[in-house]
Amino acid sequence: QPNSIRWEFCNILEADPQRRVRLNISNKLLEKMHPADLADIVENLGHEDRRAIFNTMDNETAAELLSEVEPDIQTRIIESLKADKAADILEEMEPSEAADLLNELEEERSEEILEEMQPEEKEDVEDLLEFRENTAGGLMDTGFLALPEEATVANAMEELKKNEEVLEDLHSIFLVDSENRLRFTVPVAKLFFAAGETALKNLAADPLLYVDSDERQDRIAEMFDKYNLLSLPVVDEERRLIGVITVDDVVALLRQS
Repeated sequence: QPNSIRWEFCNILEADPQRRVRLNISNKLLEKMHPADLADIVENLGHEDRRAIFNTMDNETAAELLSEVEPDIQTRIIESLKADKAADILEEMEPSEAADLLNELEEERSEEILEEMQPEEKEDVEDLLEFRENTAGGLMDTGFLALPEEATVANAMEELKKNEEVLEDLHSIFLVDSENRLRFTVPVAKLFFAAGETALKNLAADPLLYVDSDERQDRIAEMFDKYNLLSLPVVDEERRLIGVITVDDVVALLRQS
């Protein structure tokens, strides 16, 4: 039986802007939805409607949405966008997610998008593209907070204030020596109950857990389960800190398996 829905609660998905001439339509209602809920909608849309949404949505929201969409649909969406728009969206994603997505594209298309990215974001993604997809290096993110092993709680709090953009996904602070070799892992939660002059290494987790960049991803999932981890540092052959894997990365990995 027919029901009426007030117009302000509707949002038309229209690929052709010229057909919007009589309506004041925006994506504001869609942008207020949780990305995971919006992903359920997007996955059931046609190709043109998906492209219309991503072309008109702001880049940060589009990146959050793309992260929630199934991998095969992610690829189709990025392939359908112009290289500069695709680059803008990938710049807002975690470098590891952007690298995984670019790995699924034809090499020529991947290079085209990389050329449109800002130098700093491009470098982060290119570094990750060097690692095999099914290894720790292919799963890790390069956004982490590392301090000298002599640092104090006060030093850490000062650095946190300078790096507010990483706070949402920050579980641990890593302490390194003068050669950037990993020495300690300090849970962020411990900072809030310690005096400023306390040495961070006195708050370090024990034992020190880490993985080599070529460790298999299934082994990483086992470690997160066994030790109830929120994050796990990744090191190179010299035990130099190069990245971090978070529990969100592992959940995404398990979703795909």
